[in-house]
Amino acid sequence: MLSPKQKQIFEYIKKYIKNHGYSPSLEEIGRHFGLFKSTIHQHVEALKEKGYLNKTENQPRSIELNKKNKLSDLVSIPLLGTIAAGEPIEAIEDKETIKVPKSQLAKSGEHYALRVNGDSMIDEGIFDGSTVIIRKQPTIENGETAVALINGNEITLKKIYKEKSGFRLQPANPNLKPIFTKELTIQGRVVSVIKNFEELKRKADSLRKIEKYSKLPTNQIICGDAVDVMTKMPDCSIDLTITSPPYDELRNYNGYHFDFEGIAKNLFRVTKKGGVLVWVVGDQTIKGNETGTSFRQALYFKQLGLNLFDTMIYLKTPRGAVGNNKTYWQAFEYMFILSKGTPKIINLIKDRENRDERSGDNGTKRLHDGTLLKLKRAGYSKYGRRTNVWEYLIGKGHSASDNIAYKHPAIFPERLVQDHIISWSNPGDVVFDPMCGSGTTCKMAKLNKRDYIGIDISSEYCRIAKERLRQTPLL
Repeated sequence: MLSPKQKQIFEYIKKYIKNHGYSPSLEEIGRHFGLFKSTIHQHVEALKEKGYLNKTENQPRSIELNKKNKLSDLVSIPLLGTIAAGEPIEAIEDKETIKVPKSQLAKSGEHYALRVNGDSMIDEGIFDGSTVIIRKQPTIENGETAVALINGNEITLKKIYKEKSGFRLQPANPNLKPIFTKELTIQGRVVSVIKNFEELKRKADSLRKIEKYSKLPTNQIICGDAVDVMTKMPDCSIDLTITSPPYDELRNYNGYHFDFEGIAKNLFRVTKKGGVLVWVVGDQTIKGNETGTSFRQALYFKQLGLNLFDTMIYLKTPRGAVGNNKTYWQAFEYMFILSKGTPKIINLIKDRENRDERSGDNGTKRLHDGTLLKLKRAGYSKYGRRTNVWEYLIGKGHSASDNIAYKHPAIFPERLVQDHIISWSNPGDVVFDPMCGSGTTCKMAKLNKRDYIGIDISSEYCRIAKERLRQTPLL
């Protein structure tokens, strides 16, 4: 049984694979339907469980069509209401129909479906919220799971056993007791189960107990999923975040992907009022069409409540990592400066040399009525504040001052990170990178007398970061 949304997603995946020769990513499916990645993941898992898709975990673009099940193989059967997998309830017959794959049915006979209410059959894989497919038949083998009518108007789902004094309706849950009855009417045998993964996921999430950090884990590199780790961090605890996500799959970061929306929401939550997030990102060009990932992410942060304080440019030596040979050389990435309210720290770097240096002087300005207004004009110092375009040399010998960093496939220039640390924080502040990779943000925070926290899901990258931070001296 496919929900309307699952059918739409399945059709989109089929069309995408046909047009591109490979599967869409979860992010691309989410953008198409305007849904969160976590929601798309649930739908894809449901399609996988129902036999429409195959998917390899932790592998990019690994969704495949299961050729055994096609939408043309769907069969409409009646959905007759709700059945108790607990205490018997009165039968309800809602006149609906659902579509299920032929593979979910018995080879012959008439079928119908019922929604399950209760948890008495969980050891049979039948959970509250599941849908069971029933083959209509008046008899069953001893011990089979069946729909039984008892007391003339109560219907229940149990394993049925014939005993000397009548029947035993046995739950598949060790915490529940069986029901005994002298008479019953078998209304069908369970032939398959369709699990409600969306509902189960919501229940599991609501029941999961989140253990918060009793103390912020500063000056540590934490190996784990960024969302899971940030969930444990207290609200309004981070002064400055400097990070760059693995955007548009331009690099294979050990096969890992990131949950942008989950990370974005948690970054908003943990950022202090007046705190700053530096989000360094670019766009891939696919068949002459730039993805626009950077803009979508910046706008999403604004929707969460962050201010787009400045849109800066990270200018670098053109290397052809993005773009194509029919455009001008791609030589920059965006550095979105996002803040929770007005930034509390603004230490603008002044190293742009002015053409003229002069002291202030006095002068006059003639007003509209002909009178003269005495003025004191400001002078020009030798150096003024920078523009918002920052240029850095990159590559071996430029991006990092140590060789350990180059074990990572994509590293921040150390100077870029240091300049942002100086601009948006003070000594003693907490600087954070939820996707720290080789640990450049953490290293530069330590060098500039800030506390740091780094997270990365790759144990290999965590080892690289920790090795860099153990160096004596760091520079």
